[in-house]
Amino acid sequence: MAERSKQLAKDLLEELDKPMSAEREAYEAQKEREDRESLERFYVQTGQKEPTMAAQAIAELIRRIEALPSYLLTFEEIEVPFTLVRRKAVLRFAPSLSKPGKRYVELTVWSPSGLSHSSQWLKSGSSEALIAHLRRPEMWGDIYNTAEELMQSLERDGMA
Repeated sequence: MAERSKQLAKDLLEELDKPMSAEREAYEAQKEREDRESLERFYVQTGQKEPTMAAQAIAELIRRIEALPSYLLTFEEIEVPFTLVRRKAVLRFAPSLSKPGKRYVELTVWSPSGLSHSSQWLKSGSSEALIAHLRRPEMWGDIYNTAEELMQSLERDGMA
C-alpha cells in the first residue's frame, strides 16, 4: 500500500510539473475572472466595498428604465456615462428602429484620446427582459469583458 501511495504522489508531481495546455490555461483564466467577480459582488453586498462604477451605472440604468411608462413605443434614449478602465464609457438604452416595441442595451467605449469609440449591443428585447438581464449578478463582469473586446478592437484598428 505504501508503494502505491508513493507512486501516486510521484505521478501527481510529474503532472504538476508539465506545462499547462491551452485549454487548461483558458479554463484557469475564466475561473480566476469568475472568482474575482464573485468576491467583488460579495464585498459589495456585505458593505465591505463600494460598488464599482460599472455596477453603479447598471443600477442607474435600471432605475431610469423602470421610471419609463411601459406603454411607450418611442422615447428618448437613455445614456448613463461612467469611467471604465480609465476610459469614457456609456451604457445606452434605446428603442429598436427595426422592431417596434423592442429595446436594446448597448455599451460604448472610447479610445484614451476620446476621439474614437466602439460599441456593441449587450442585449435586445422588451424592457422587462432587459431589466432582468441587467440584474444578473454576472452582468458587470460581462460589461468588463465586452469593454475589453471593444478596446482590443480599437487598438487593432489603430484608433486606440
